[in-house]
Amino acid sequence: MLKGVSLSVKSISAPWLIRLWWEELSTLVVCLILDFVEYLIPPLMAPLVGDLIDLTGIVFCVVFFRRLGFISILELIPGLDALPLFTITWLVWYVFKRRSAKIRIEEELERWR
Repeated sequence: MLKGVSLSVKSISAPWLIRLWWEELSTLVVCLILDFVEYLIPPLMAPLVGDLIDLTGIVFCVVFFRRLGFISILELIPGLDALPLFTITWLVWYVFKRRSAKIRIEEELERWR
């Protein structure tokens, strides 16, 4: 660890906003970049180069989002490139992560009763 650098696990947003942790924000940024690159640079929509970006995004989603990452395989279907599937995959992962955390907290509270 670096001297004088403290790593914080605190939330980076205000309590009254959607609370995002660093892991969630960093994966969201990567998913947004992957989707924006496909939309902003039309030559990347070409079959070979576009598919390489799609495969990179699919590997990223599967590694970080595990089973839910397989939603991003829809990027390989022609015509579905118009949808921001990497960001949709992140959103599904975020919702499931929050729900499972809430269920775990409720179960822990029940054990304390």
